[in-house]
Amino acid sequence: MRIRAFGHTDVGKKRRINEDDFICVQLVKKNSNEIPIYLFAVADGIGGHAGGELASSIAVETLKEKIPVILNTGGSPEEYQEALEASFQEANRRIFKEASEKQHLVGMGTTLVAALVSENTAVVSNVGDSRGYKIKNDELIQLTLDHSWKAEQVRNHIMTEVQAQQSPFRNMVTRSLGLGSDVMVDTFHVEFEANEYLLLCTDGLYAYPSDSQIIKIFRKYKTPEKICRRLIKLANQQGGHDNITGIIAFFEDKKKKEGKKLELSDTVKLDPHKS
Repeated sequence: MRIRAFGHTDVGKKRRINEDDFICVQLVKKNSNEIPIYLFAVADGIGGHAGGELASSIAVETLKEKIPVILNTGGSPEEYQEALEASFQEANRRIFKEASEKQHLVGMGTTLVAALVSENTAVVSNVGDSRGYKIKNDELIQLTLDHSWKAEQVRNHIMTEVQAQQSPFRNMVTRSLGLGSDVMVDTFHVEFEANEYLLLCTDGLYAYPSDSQIIKIFRKYKTPEKICRRLIKLANQQGGHDNITGIIAFFEDKKKKEGKKLELSDTVKLDPHKS
């Protein structure tokens, strides 16, 4: 299958600074005809304007730097998982170190959801409450587990969804990069078929539109760029209470007639001679 992808971020209607960040790139080995690998990631900064913006930036830049180097020697789903989790740990160390050394950055952190995708397989890792979804046959399937107080109360049958939503702790994230010197990363291996989508997004995108509204946009607009822009517009129409970021990847059957190609945000080269 061919992968088409598009990512975008918006400050929203209520915030002055965008503390979200994202990366949407194709990893390519020099002088190679191998099947390409794609790196998608979305981060939602925590800890105030300076801290949140910096933390999310460190997270995505660390993935962009580390993953191509790690994957020079391998390309299996198990190696994708190792590369993602090692890069998450390195990003966590960098953010924690920065916050420990500078008083005005104490408490900064970020959520992070990232995917390495090749052919019909996606390996998705996450920390925090930014999410990964699979869209299949007009169904929105959440791939990741939220690391948040609200989600954990509901998941452990301590509170109902309604009760947890009424709590003052409902927006508290229980796991993030930068919170400590080490972090636990969840990873999921997911298979995709032709005409299915992968969506990575921050809570500014998924918290306000309903699942049925999101699916309606996927059904109507089809291409990753149009879907992404319409989802962000919808979140803003419903208040734009937070920064809004999303990446859409479409798994397209290669046999399908060639159409207009959507460009990825960037390309990162994998050099097999680089250690």
